[in-house]
Amino acid sequence: MYYFSYGCVMLGRNKKSVQTTLQLVFFFLTFIIFGAYISYFLSSESRKIKTQAFNTVVNDAETISTFMDEEISSVNSVIQNIAYSNLVRDHFLTYLNKPVSNGNGNYSGMQNLKELTDVLTAIIGPSRSVDQIYLYSLDKGCVGVGLDNFNSEEISVTEKSWYEALINDESNKLIFCDQDTNLKKYFSYAEGASFLTICSVYQSSYYKPQGVIEVKQSLASLTPKLNKIGTGTYREKKYIYDQNGALVYSSFMDDEASRYFGLLTPSDIEETDVVHHITHNKDTHIFAITSSYSGFTTVIVINNHDIYIPIFDFIKANLLIFLIFIIFALILSYVVSRVITLPVKKMYTNIESLHTDEENILNDSLEDINTNIIELDSLYSAVVEMHEKTKDSIKREIALNNQNIQSQILALNSQMNPHFLYNSLATISAMADEGMNKEVINMCQTISRILRYISSDKEHLVSIQKDVSHVKDYLDCMKMRYGDDLIYDINIPDEMSELNIPKLCLQLIVENSIKFATKGVKAPWKIDVTGHMTDTYWEITVRDNGPGFSEPDLNELNNKIEEINNNSFLPSLEINGMGLLNIYIRFKILYSGKHIFRIDNSESGGAIVTIGGDLSGAAATL
Repeated sequence: MYYFSYGCVMLGRNKKSVQTTLQLVFFFLTFIIFGAYISYFLSSESRKIKTQAFNTVVNDAETISTFMDEEISSVNSVIQNIAYSNLVRDHFLTYLNKPVSNGNGNYSGMQNLKELTDVLTAIIGPSRSVDQIYLYSLDKGCVGVGLDNFNSEEISVTEKSWYEALINDESNKLIFCDQDTNLKKYFSYAEGASFLTICSVYQSSYYKPQGVIEVKQSLASLTPKLNKIGTGTYREKKYIYDQNGALVYSSFMDDEASRYFGLLTPSDIEETDVVHHITHNKDTHIFAITSSYSGFTTVIVINNHDIYIPIFDFIKANLLIFLIFIIFALILSYVVSRVITLPVKKMYTNIESLHTDEENILNDSLEDINTNIIELDSLYSAVVEMHEKTKDSIKREIALNNQNIQSQILALNSQMNPHFLYNSLATISAMADEGMNKEVINMCQTISRILRYISSDKEHLVSIQKDVSHVKDYLDCMKMRYGDDLIYDINIPDEMSELNIPKLCLQLIVENSIKFATKGVKAPWKIDVTGHMTDTYWEITVRDNGPGFSEPDLNELNNKIEEINNNSFLPSLEINGMGLLNIYIRFKILYSGKHIFRIDNSESGGAIVTIGGDLSGAAATL
């Protein structure tokens, strides 16, 4: 419950979609149910599984010990067949009395040896119950049958490493495992040289020692059978040790194999045919049983972790069920969330469509939606009502704002018209004083067109083509006065012709350029009007070769522009003081801040004034 509560708290902290929230809730619920089920299974079944594992291992230890006893008994039965065979006894006595010597022509001895080997071969049988039989004389001589068929009168049994132990053993019998280098060549793998060996004293009918019987069975033939004993469910390690603690068999070769036998106490070994349980390092369980028949000790080792493998397998199997439940929960949460989110998305789409542009907000209405959910229908009705109220409020605000902008523009234009008339009348007066009658007539005609253009109050925005045409009339008028002392060049790209700009702004910039250029430097005076447009903005630059802006004038202009930007109000402008600020204010109003207005001085001398705007601005589209 702690994790579920924690999960709920985390869900509340972070913003998530309805679908994600439902998926997390279903996932937590499924996880808690599965965790509770697994916890109950572990608490109720772990002890049973441990007891079952120990019983299984005990049975496996007894089975392995019994199997080894049966194999040893099978080898021992071959020895008994040899020991109690009259044919073997008779032929062996003849062999002892008439040994076969190479090159002496002892035919009867050779015939006797052949019959002896035939009898021993018959005892081995077609099923090959053993791999090798050696029959030794107590003096010198040995007959071998099986993998290695040979006869030697030079081999002495007393030279064998196990001979002394056999003679001193009360039972006249030894059971052990060893490596036989002579027989190794008959196997293509190293394990084939390991043999289960039984040696027994061969006695006559009067129980007098006449020789030694040695029978060998390859451990390689026993290993597959031993590997099959046990289920392997608990990853148990199986080992077999002989009477001396030498490792005979190992199902899992590791560094610990040789020391497990040393962990057994003498009482564990002396008490035969009983499985002893030893716990080592609290994590390793050792089960050992010593056979009273062979003296071999069988050891099975398992770890605590491996005991619970069935539980882990059970959990793995149930993980599939858990995943199925998770998938089902996710599908269910998806379906439930769709029932809720589809109407919400439809509501959002309708509302979002109104915000693509301002016309949709003011002209369109939200369509009715039936979500079939009472709460969502009530929410959407409130949104529709709020939208209608918002439309009315925006329309009122736009109307008031338009009235305010119109008033500001009219006020600015009213300032500009007297300013131009004042300068124009001063120019005509100067030309009349100089007797330039023809030029006065042409200038009056030009001024007539200029005044007609200025006096039209119907348009506050005009195309660049119209305003440039007006500037040409103005420059022609000025050229009539100054003659060749005034040089001007106008270069506006055709694609800019239909863009809209505030009326009379170009004339004012050009007028200021002529005014300050003629006072500050000697003729000729040059005026250059250049247009430029990209995919996103347009601009027009007016250059002159006059003295340029002084540093105080630039600072004053920039400070007033910053004041306008910060305080969002338009300062009152007199005829003698309106100038470039008038243009900046008109661009700021009509372009809603997306305007271009730069004033600077050229490195070669003269002033540079650049105006322009964003192509998406209000003035470009009105």
